[in-house]
Amino acid sequence: MIMPVKEASIANLKTQAPKWQHLPTKPVRVPEIFSEQVEQYARSLDRGESIPSFNDVFFSIHRFSENELYQLLLAIYAVYRPKDPKPLPITQYPVQAGLESPHWSGDTGRDEPPQLTPFETVIAALNNLDKDELQQIRLALDSLLSEVDHKSSDRQTQIQPQPEPKPAVQPPLLEQPKLTDAEIQAYTRKFGFVPSKYQLAIIDWILRGKGNACCNAVAGAGKSSSLFLVAKSLEEAGIQIHEVKICVFGKENSLDLIRKFGKRWEQSISTLHSAGWSLVKQELNIKNSREVRVTNNKYRDIAASFDLLPAPGKSKISLLTANKIVEKTDIFLKLIDLVRLYNLEPNSETLEKLCKHHEFEGLLNPYECAKQIKRCLMVGEQQAANKVAFDFVDQLWLPIKWELYQRSWFKPYKFVLVDECQDLNAIQLELVCALAGKHGRILAVGDPRQAIMGFAGANCDSYQAIYRRINAQELPLSICYRCPSIHIELVQEIFPNIPIEVASNAKLGSIEKITKDDVLEKIQNKDMVLSRKTAPLVNLCLKLISHKKKAQIKGRSIGDSLKAEMKAIQDDFYFMWSDFNKSLDSYFEKKKATYYGLDNEEQKIESLGDKIEAIRAIYEACPNAQSVDDLMLEIDAIFSDENAPITLSTCHRAKGLEAERIFIYKPNDMPMVWKKQQEWQYEQEMNLLYVALTRSKAELFIIGNCDWYKEKDNKDERSQQPEKV
Repeated sequence: MIMPVKEASIANLKTQAPKWQHLPTKPVRVPEIFSEQVEQYARSLDRGESIPSFNDVFFSIHRFSENELYQLLLAIYAVYRPKDPKPLPITQYPVQAGLESPHWSGDTGRDEPPQLTPFETVIAALNNLDKDELQQIRLALDSLLSEVDHKSSDRQTQIQPQPEPKPAVQPPLLEQPKLTDAEIQAYTRKFGFVPSKYQLAIIDWILRGKGNACCNAVAGAGKSSSLFLVAKSLEEAGIQIHEVKICVFGKENSLDLIRKFGKRWEQSISTLHSAGWSLVKQELNIKNSREVRVTNNKYRDIAASFDLLPAPGKSKISLLTANKIVEKTDIFLKLIDLVRLYNLEPNSETLEKLCKHHEFEGLLNPYECAKQIKRCLMVGEQQAANKVAFDFVDQLWLPIKWELYQRSWFKPYKFVLVDECQDLNAIQLELVCALAGKHGRILAVGDPRQAIMGFAGANCDSYQAIYRRINAQELPLSICYRCPSIHIELVQEIFPNIPIEVASNAKLGSIEKITKDDVLEKIQNKDMVLSRKTAPLVNLCLKLISHKKKAQIKGRSIGDSLKAEMKAIQDDFYFMWSDFNKSLDSYFEKKKATYYGLDNEEQKIESLGDKIEAIRAIYEACPNAQSVDDLMLEIDAIFSDENAPITLSTCHRAKGLEAERIFIYKPNDMPMVWKKQQEWQYEQEMNLLYVALTRSKAELFIIGNCDWYKEKDNKDERSQQPEKV
């Protein structure tokens, strides 16, 4: 948890009698970056200067500057290691603003060593101390640095101003340091590549900075590679792997990162759900997840046990609808999830705000609805405490609700690294802070312009929320290594405030505007087609399949939503399979009528129409289908999470994906605009366009006309940003 640091003191730390051995004139245990201090210290002994005792070292460190304390801590971490880690010289990193240069950062240019400062004497004397003595000094340093953090808050406020509600999205550019051939070789040996100027600054912050940071990373900036650099640098500095937690979104991303980092990091890399679930299992002494039931239907079953929802296979009448608490029961389950994801107490005001933000209609009695949600959550907690049942939101919510970070067995991490932080919802953010404890440091990496998960409880300003919550310093990661230069130029024209830069070795690339009729001729295996809506993808996918081209739409969950809509159509009183298209039209008109007068009426109708047209396209492409079940089987065949020779994807599903050749289908659907559109919704629509434009590695095809791109000879019209309706 990010909390105020209590007053610290070294007065009560236990000391022990010093043990001595003569200091060698050649460094043995002290890392190579401090070799100059060791040599100067040895020469001072030759001049007859006295040897400091352990007590001399222990009780002198309180006189050191803040920067010297951090340098000494880094040296002790390195001395602990059985072999000299040979870290790269700190002078290769940019000097952190507001801190003085270290005493050992360069050669004095004199033959005779200068008189050693107390700091230099202590650095050189570390080689004489045994592990217990080093541990005592390390504890004293931790205590002193905590005290410095607490007492120097005013000075830190001047060095790193408190952020505005929204931090600048264009951090200052850094100069690329001029590296020697030896330095380039050293970096390549250590990391496998030469870090960029921004990555060097991140390494410098992690090793010599303090506090927390948010890394503002553009699309294709190498976020996972940067996390690898950070993890490798921490390990080189003596931080144990089990003292670092790396949080990612999605099981597949977790496995990818483990493959990149190596098997040794397997226990440190996980999703936040997994991290929270581990805490719950430890609290309840659950040895194996198979001992308990984890199901998405937990709260549906609880509500059904109170007759709030209809039980499976029974009457559709429920107390929620009969007593006019909600118009439809689905909203009740969504609110149970959102109350937990936003880490809120369920009350009438909270529910009304959630419904307004997420544009849920049908909350008729907020007070009674909140009362029943509290009732279900109370039973849900009891079931969890008794190890009866859990759902996936419980894995995030219960560690914070039960304050498991306050338990005596809880061990916070020294460093918590978060990928895709712009997708964090409120409960995930609190879990990240809990994992770091009072003294751990957080590095949150994300792209504010890829915040497109509003439907999952993540706000459009999630990046700014974590920036404010952890009082972060902002570090840029602005070079896009994925996209060709001409694609980046287009992005820069449409989004001038995004600090995205072209990589020095980027291809030129190409952008070609084509017609819908050109697609069959142009498209080939390994291509990807992106669209804002689902129905155009369904039509195109079926057309490709009919021409013997293997294609699938990314996202089984999208198919599931179509199946749910189709089930509702089938359950309609007037549904007739023999007149399927007419039944679709009738269902659409009746459901559309329920949206009249809503703030988001136009958006809801557009979304419903998208689903109806997708279902109609599937029906018309399957003349041999005999029932709704046959159509559902066809949906399962079209929508998949597996890779296909030709992949079609909505922009929402495309985040994190890339391909050599990208086709943008129905480009004028981006950004979607509608009457009474909220600001955060329009921003997410623009973010979807940004995601679509930053997936291509070589060629970009725009299928049809749009406002944001014109042919090259009309370059002055090329970047017109759409006006909001």
